[in-house]
Amino acid sequence: MSFHPSHVLASTGTQCTDNKDKISTNRANLSVPKLREIQVWATGEAVLTPDRASVRIVVSSKKEQAGEAKSSVARRLDYIVQTLHTHSVKEGDVTITKFIQRLEGVYNMEAEVGVVFVDFDKCQAVCNFLVEKLDESVLVSQPNYFHSSHGLEGVRRQACLNAVQNARQKALEVARLLRQGLGRPLTIREDQSHEWEGPTPSQQDSAAGNEGPMTLQQKIANATVTVSAKVFASFELVSRDKSKQQQRT
Repeated sequence: MSFHPSHVLASTGTQCTDNKDKISTNRANLSVPKLREIQVWATGEAVLTPDRASVRIVVSSKKEQAGEAKSSVARRLDYIVQTLHTHSVKEGDVTITKFIQRLEGVYNMEAEVGVVFVDFDKCQAVCNFLVEKLDESVLVSQPNYFHSSHGLEGVRRQACLNAVQNARQKALEVARLLRQGLGRPLTIREDQSHEWEGPTPSQQDSAAGNEGPMTLQQKIANATVTVSAKVFASFELVSRDKSKQQQRT
């Protein structure tokens, strides 16, 4: 019968090592108290009305001579630009495009002015003024309301913060019900987030019963964005005495 001492030593050494590991692990488990925690899910919402309005102003002229068509459009275009300047509209918020074509021997000159407003009252004042002062060859569109990218990012962050605040409040109420204190946060994770456009319940109530063409306020309500976020959060559950000590520090 052959004898292999190396196999025996290896087996013994491994067994001893495992025993030491088990002993040290058990001691560690005994020395570290088990962490108690509370886990909650909560949602939060944030609402943002439009913060931008865009308007298109189209100037056109049909003449037998190209120079006459250009001159006719240029005069009214200068008047529009001067009006925008008078109302303190920034140059960066104004874009101008020009286009001329010849159809059946007649030159058709057209210029389009695109304006982005931050102040909705100013937008309405400018549009009303141009409609009153210029003839039918100048078309002023209805405002198109939308959101800036900065505004959208802000409302998304706010929805998440509101959800975290609601989660902490929920966890705090549960801890009080159990006669315990709420400790430090252990995990906070955003699980879901979605957004949609449309009037809020309060906006729907104010618009109820209105018939006919859509008003500016209704257009603003339809462009309002609501963001909803859902978060998961876990907090340490501690005794009330320990909770009071953490608040003092």
